[in-house]
Amino acid sequence: MDRYLIPACLALLAAGTACTVKEDRGPCPCYLQVSFTDPDAAGEAELLGWRDDRLFRDRVRIEEARPSWTKPVPKGMLSLSACTGYREAFAEGRQMRIPPGSEADSLYAWAGEVDATGDLAYASVTFRKQFATVFLDIRKNADIVRACRFLVEGNSCGVDLLDLSPVEGKFRCEPRPRAGESIVTFRVPRQGDESLAVTIHPEGSVPARFPLGAYIDRLGYSWKTEELQDIYVAIDLARGLVDVRVADWEEGTTFPLIEQ
Repeated sequence: MDRYLIPACLALLAAGTACTVKEDRGPCPCYLQVSFTDPDAAGEAELLGWRDDRLFRDRVRIEEARPSWTKPVPKGMLSLSACTGYREAFAEGRQMRIPPGSEADSLYAWAGEVDATGDLAYASVTFRKQFATVFLDIRKNADIVRACRFLVEGNSCGVDLLDLSPVEGKFRCEPRPRAGESIVTFRVPRQGDESLAVTIHPEGSVPARFPLGAYIDRLGYSWKTEELQDIYVAIDLARGLVDVRVADWEEGTTFPLIEQ
């Protein structure tokens, strides 16, 4: 009899804990299905689920998450974000922060609200560019530029993953031109103010600090756009002029050079 009784008891226990159509399904999870809309997206992505506090933070291989990535979550409205392309940045709560001394990562991210009150919930992730690459030209040859030191500073040091807003904090990096090139490039995150500045220290000369954030703001550039565009800055020290333009914009603007 025991060999019949034990399986029967186990079946009754399983039936008592399973979700059925007739009973209240509140305690049962919602199955969240996340898909990545860009067919060329690859590598590792981080997904963050939040409701008053963190529900989960998972890393997934995008190639292995086709057609979708599925996770059971408690039922209710859910804040969801996904990001990829981070290297130096580190997670702190709901924020992705850039360590001092590093430029911004090539971070692409998405954030949205998901209705996970039912048995199934769906989210389609479309990654958007969360950094701007600045191309800085001081109108000197490669040897002179190579001998200069460059310092970039600002008051935005990362991104809030739940709403993709800038995170307040000290940003500092010292970009160097590549061998044989006269253009200095560096990546910056979304900005919350005009504090972004660049200091140029020519060899054997006095350093000069320029309000890069103010120039960019006067151009009409918005740090709140869904996808950030790259910025081209030419500083003509001899003529006392700075030219600022944005990728894909037909025209730029020239301003008198201001030192801070």
